[in-house]
Amino acid sequence: MDFLKKIFSIKTKENSLARKERYPENSKGDFYVENQACITCGAPESVAPDLIEHSKLEHGHCYFKRQPTTADELDRAISAMQVSCIAGVRYGGKDQEILKRLSDLNLQAECDYTLTEVLKEYNESDKQK
Repeated sequence: MDFLKKIFSIKTKENSLARKERYPENSKGDFYVENQACITCGAPESVAPDLIEHSKLEHGHCYFKRQPTTADELDRAISAMQVSCIAGVRYGGKDQEILKRLSDLNLQAECDYTLTEVLKEYNESDKQK
């Protein structure tokens, strides 16, 4: 699976800052499944069935039906990112603790923002105060 993740998450200079398009059925929030990035493997929803399910509208595409609200649910959302065979489960938020955790798990390619970007924004906003 790591081989597939590397193929599908290679970043180039042109796309490294591009934000991914979210599958439209995702609930609003930081965790999401990228549009057209589900091969119906079943792995993400098997580790987080309370958060992720397959679409009834479009054959097989998975999506976040709701966002994690507890520490245990956050663990399952992150586990879903780890088992996603093509890196389609993503984190689009700017929570520094979550970004650090994802970086430690080598999942930074599945994040819309890097911890460095977020820390830079935070430091710049502090300077303006």
